[in-house]
Amino acid sequence: MSLPAAGLLICCLGALWLFVRNDVADYAAFRQLSATGARQKHFRLWVLKSLTLFSGVTVLCLALLGRLADLTHSPVEFAALSKALHSLLPTHNLLDGGFVAGFIVAATAGLLLSVVVARRRGATSKPMVLGDLEPLMPRNWAETGHAALLALNAGFSEELFFRLLLPLLLTLVIGSAAIAFALAATIFGFIHIYQGWIGVVATTILGLVLTGLYLGAESLWLPIVAHVAIDLMNLVVRPTIARLSVRAKG
Repeated sequence: MSLPAAGLLICCLGALWLFVRNDVADYAAFRQLSATGARQKHFRLWVLKSLTLFSGVTVLCLALLGRLADLTHSPVEFAALSKALHSLLPTHNLLDGGFVAGFIVAATAGLLLSVVVARRRGATSKPMVLGDLEPLMPRNWAETGHAALLALNAGFSEELFFRLLLPLLLTLVIGSAAIAFALAATIFGFIHIYQGWIGVVATTILGLVLTGLYLGAESLWLPIVAHVAIDLMNLVVRPTIARLSVRAKG
């Protein structure tokens, strides 16, 4: 067991606990807000907190471990698990054009489906999401910009922390990359407790999928792109379509 990694892991888990506790209270307060200026301020604060904790702490911890190179190259501790995953999948290189093209096609199909559903549901339509996300749905274009910033930051910062730093620290401490990634995905789901237990389950499953993308690609860029695309779809595209649909019906 690596003692420096154990110390950093304890600090990270402690910071996460404080973040989750405060986040639940912040979200409860946010639900009561009606003024768009106050809502936009909360969006900015969430971006700043997330960027500081997830991106800032990741870079700091990797620097302390002398592992900054792991930002661009998958850690050697994950190599065996990546190899095992490649042996199970028909596509051995998730970076190839076919996979990326398939992902883009799937995202586009999801967008088109959202348009059709929004139009058929009529003026009362709201985007269907898993978990308690309705308070986050932007109500105007200014909030939409803030929601987009939140989505971009979440996709980038959370992937750095939950797909790289936390699994690395856990692997260095417990010695098993597979268990480390499973724990990291579970914790990733738990930090979304403000969305309710449905949101926790949904984000845990998402965390496992993003883990597969990371291990398959052996690079963070693919899970980052996927995470950003999912968040933009839920927080920007679908709410905007629903809002425009309501206006068109009005």
